Amino acid sequence: MKNHYADEYEELLKTWADRLLELQVHDTGNKRLDGGILCPACMTIHGRCTDFIYPLLYLEDRYGGGSYQKAALRLFDWGENLLCDDGSMYNDAQSPWNGITVFSVISLCEALENHGHLLKEADRKRFEERLDRMGGWIYQNLTMEFVTNINYHAATAAAMALLGSYRGREDYKARARQMAKACLSHITEDGFLYGEGKPMEHVTKRGCRPVDIGYNVEESIPELLMYARVMEDEEALRKVRGLLKTHLDFMLPDGGWDNSFGTRNFKWTYWGSRTSDGCQEGYGMWGQEEPQFSEAAYRNLLLYKACTHEGFLYGGPDYHSHGETPCIHHAFSHAKSLTSVLDHGVEPWERCSLPAEEKQGMAYYPTIDTWRIYKGPWIGTVTAYDFEYLKGGHTSGGTLSMLWHRKMGPVIASSMTEYSLFEAHNMQQSVRKAEHRPLTPRIEMTVGKTVYATCFDTDGVMDADQGAWTVKTDASLVSAGHERMQQSRCSIQWKFEDERILITGRVPDCLKDQAEFVLPLIGQRVFLQCEAEYKAECKAEDIFFLAGGFKAREYRLRPDRDGRFAISIVCGC
Repeated sequence: MKNHYADEYEELLKTWADRLLELQVHDTGNKRLDGGILCPACMTIHGRCTDFIYPLLYLEDRYGGGSYQKAALRLFDWGENLLCDDGSMYNDAQSPWNGITVFSVISLCEALENHGHLLKEADRKRFEERLDRMGGWIYQNLTMEFVTNINYHAATAAAMALLGSYRGREDYKARARQMAKACLSHITEDGFLYGEGKPMEHVTKRGCRPVDIGYNVEESIPELLMYARVMEDEEALRKVRGLLKTHLDFMLPDGGWDNSFGTRNFKWTYWGSRTSDGCQEGYGMWGQEEPQFSEAAYRNLLLYKACTHEGFLYGGPDYHSHGETPCIHHAFSHAKSLTSVLDHGVEPWERCSLPAEEKQGMAYYPTIDTWRIYKGPWIGTVTAYDFEYLKGGHTSGGTLSMLWHRKMGPVIASSMTEYSLFEAHNMQQSVRKAEHRPLTPRIEMTVGKTVYATCFDTDGVMDADQGAWTVKTDASLVSAGHERMQQSRCSIQWKFEDERILITGRVPDCLKDQAEFVLPLIGQRVFLQCEAEYKAECKAEDIFFLAGGFKAREYRLRPDRDGRFAISIVCGC
């Protein structure tokens, strides 16, 4: 029986691959260039493009002709430029980071296990020799004492399991069990995998742990699932299934992920995370056993398709229409996840709803000090999360960081509150600097060159009234560097109603002539209504933000003479 789900996975994989191969460098005579894949957006060759060897060999197995295999071998040869004498791989030519060696091992292992029969003996031997060198470095260095984020420890469990199985190394299998057990001890009472931050074990003053939805669903949890299946570890599989269920609460009905508050949301884009592998490897292999998981993977795939133009996976829904150039890292890293699912089989399932479509009410998650509100057609996230991965990294202060509507889709999508190239090789810049502004709702005031805003305040007080469908916050104006403005305590209340979101607030009298409420709204059918009793001054401009990838209309509202403002977000459908 024809499986159209598998066909859609494969069609998208081939679309990306064929476009990427047009960018593979040929015939320069320079081994530092030939075989690499040039990224037009970043004007460089990303070191992790060698992960694309595995998808290329899959496509060669499916379609033949030799072109995909030839491209894979050229890419393998190019990878020698980043392979160090100790067996580790550099992330990029300008980056000393070598933790990505684990991903190279996973990719090559899956390529050999599933498609190694395509290779000549000499090429297979070269693959295996590199695997052995990289595996030795991982075994010696990537322990839980290795200072990094938990996604690398989870990937180590998968890499050691795969390589241990492929090469018959019991010591590698033992390390895999050790790393997986340590990672799975990092599950909070409310069901999150924590450790996506440094220090990994840190607990903030609000009792929060380092959690990033994007990296968890696209990398850490899928790698732990891979470990569990290779090692036939039923206890690990049970825990991974629980993690997948908790994190699925943060998938929106159109397949987007709400990572508006995550520790590493500087790499968040609406469909996931810029350089991780994708959620399909975690959610896409369950078939009818867990139909909501299969449904989540498929809806996310449909979002990939919506964000794919001219064969490129763009970094957000509005990148293409805004004229931004797509980074190829998105396609070659997410291609690996699609390939793995295809190799393991995309089993049919009965189409179903997602958790976010079934809920009505308010849910609180203490690990991330965040409320999720499900009211009528609205889904909202209000957060006071205070784990700081980088200054100006994510919103706090009791901010409405995500708002989604069943007919309009995303309406608010915060991410970084102040853009910076924290991982310069994995992020982009826009030449349209005047329009490039954060999408975070906030009360804001600028003094000189310093911006003070409520979204920077990690000491804000957040109070929810579930009966009234409101979250009220009191937060001060604080700079990204934690400089607090005196006498600047402001209040904002977010009230959820079936027909609108009512936002009311107040600023101190001493600031009412300088402070503004800033509200960026996504979508052409979203409208702002100023309540008649408040004589507030409002102006608006079109903006765009790379982190998340949305265009928006930025409204700036000056409070009335009493320092108050009241506005409503309404649907124009």
